[in-house]
Formats: sequence, structure tokens, C-alpha cells
Amino acid sequence: MNLSLKQATNHLGKLIGKASFLKGNTVIMNRVCGNKNCRCTKEGIKHTSMYLAKKQNNTTKMIYVPKKLEEEVASKVKAYHKIKDLVDKISEINYADLELKKKGDV
Repeated sequence: MNLSLKQATNHLGKLIGKASFLKGNTVIMNRVCGNKNCRCTKEGIKHTSMYLAKKQNNTTKMIYVPKKLEEEVASKVKAYHKIKDLVDKISEINYADLELKKKGDV
């Protein structure tokens, strides 16, 4: 990502302003439900579900995401990671600027 400081902060402001982000990662899991009459037990065809993995008190908490919310949750997690990347980019630009100021080049 090769953005200027102004572009990065504008983009970051738009993302944060929407307040539509979730910190965490989406995880797809294949599981057996435990029902002895289910195809997952009889045929070995496991159920596929999305979970939101989130750090909480030094442990990872897995939150089940219903099918109807999978797209929304994935989009919000992606927005969070974009925000994190932009914050890192802005920090690197500011660090480089600080180094130039220390050297007296600016």
C-alpha cells in the first residue's frame, strides 16, 4: 500500500467513522453435532460453520456466526484489518518523518 499520509488518514477516518468493524478473525470449522441420527455421525459429512475468533483475557473466544450474518461479520473483520494496516502505515510515515527531522533534513 503506497499511500500518502493525507490519503491514509482520510481513508482511516472514513472507516472509523462508519463504526462498522470487528476485531478478530473469521474461522471456518467443520464439526460433528453429536446427534446420533445426523449425517455427520452416520456418513461423516461434517457441518461447516463460521466463528469469530476473538482474544479475551489471554484466551481465544470463539463466537458462532449464524449463516445469515456470515457476510456482514466477514466484512466487518476485513474493515478492522484494513484499519489496523492503515494505522501501521501512518505510524511508519510519521516515524520516517521523525527520522528526517532528527537529521535536520526537514
